[in-house]
Amino acid sequence: MTRPKPSYHHGNLRNALFEEAVKLVEQAGVENFSLREAARLVGVSANAAYRHFADKSELLAAVAEFGFGLLERRLLAAISAVSDQPTAAAAAIERIRAAGRAYVDFAVEHPELLRVMFGSSGLATLEKDSSLQPAPFVLLSNALDALVREEVLPADRRAGAELKAWTVVHGFASLVILAGGADQRRAKRAADLETLLDFAMVGLCGRLD
Repeated sequence: MTRPKPSYHHGNLRNALFEEAVKLVEQAGVENFSLREAARLVGVSANAAYRHFADKSELLAAVAEFGFGLLERRLLAAISAVSDQPTAAAAAIERIRAAGRAYVDFAVEHPELLRVMFGSSGLATLEKDSSLQPAPFVLLSNALDALVREEVLPADRRAGAELKAWTVVHGFASLVILAGGADQRRAKRAADLETLLDFAMVGLCGRLD
């Protein structure tokens, strides 16, 4: 018995292609991804797929935007879960640290998605329109502003602090991913990250607490 081909409304096919693209990227890596393969797995022709996405880069840009949204939710959850601290300043510091931990966990769990987010089809595409500034970057900016308000981060050190903080956690996450076997070394990774966060806080603020 022949299985009938799926039928899609205009918006449904675009969503189906996008969802398949996310799966392909996470399972096989961005190097092995193609729009034609996504179309084949959905059950439509490549021409049908090209009516919704001009090319592979456009579909990967949608995957990257999804990744930034997922990361945003992870960071928000981590920041919101910070328990009561003795002072508002201590709370502001712990929120930054919690965000750093959440970022590394996300990166280790979704290494291929992270590559798309920061690849030529991801971040570069989003940056063409400033209104598409990745939400995690905005969250980081807000957390750094809180450090200034609580007089933890001197105002004259605030400029460019996003790049410095992001580089620390992104660089650490990248090294963990390249090393492989992250699950087996989770305890050491967590300890190393705490030391690195101490280092970053001193570098940013000139103090640890």
